[in-house]
This record gives sequence, structure tokens and C-alpha cells, in this order.
Amino acid sequence: MTKIDYDWGLSNPGPDQLMVWLEPWAEEFVVPVRSTVALKASGRAEAREIGDIEWASDHIVIWASATIVQVFIDDVLQDSASAAISVPEGLSRGMLNILFKGQPSARLGGAASHPKDQPSWRERLWRWLRLN
Repeated sequence: MTKIDYDWGLSNPGPDQLMVWLEPWAEEFVVPVRSTVALKASGRAEAREIGDIEWASDHIVIWASATIVQVFIDDVLQDSASAAISVPEGLSRGMLNILFKGQPSARLGGAASHPKDQPSWRERLWRWLRLN
């Protein structure tokens, strides 16, 4: 890593690519073998931590508590909603679990998506965000 002051970083030694899932934006980033992913948090002073991290053999889920998170792969800023869209105050990991309970298609590694006659998890989230 270079001169950027990252808050968290991880190198992927391989042998396979690593998938990083960033919540609450529901974004995924693929980290190639022998590459590094790094996160830089910003936003309100009280909400500038990266948050909780869940590990699995082929992916990582980061439950960010920061309002804005920039993602860098090999020091290159990735185009992402997490760098541009601030998380609404009060949106938490617990709230996301309540919103998407029973909706495995909205979770990493979930089941196949539901029929189109039901609103997607993104549609439900946008509706919820507009109400608050």
C-alpha cells in the first residue's frame, strides 16, 4: 500500500480470488490473487469505524458502521455506491437482518431470486429510505 491512510486492509495470497461483500450497500468486490483490498472510512465523527467482519473460506462480509467507505484494490479507488451514498443514520446490521429476514436471495450466497411479482430487496430498501 502507498501513502493513502487506510483504515483496514487485507492481502489475498491465493490460490483463488477473494470476494469482499460490503454491507449495508450490498456491494461485492473481487480481489484477485496477490492483490490487496483496503478500506477508508469517512463520515460523521462518531461513525468512522469499518465495523464487524465475518470470514469464510472464499469470501468476507464487512458490516460497515461508517457512513461512507472507499474501497481500494491495489491502491486503485473502486467505483462504488459506498464511496458516494451515505448510510442513513440509524441503519444498522440488526435493522438489515430484520428487513431481509426470510429473504435469502438478498444475502450473500442466498437462494435463487424470487419471482418478479414481489419487490426486490433493493426496491424495498429504497422505499424504506424514502420514508425516513
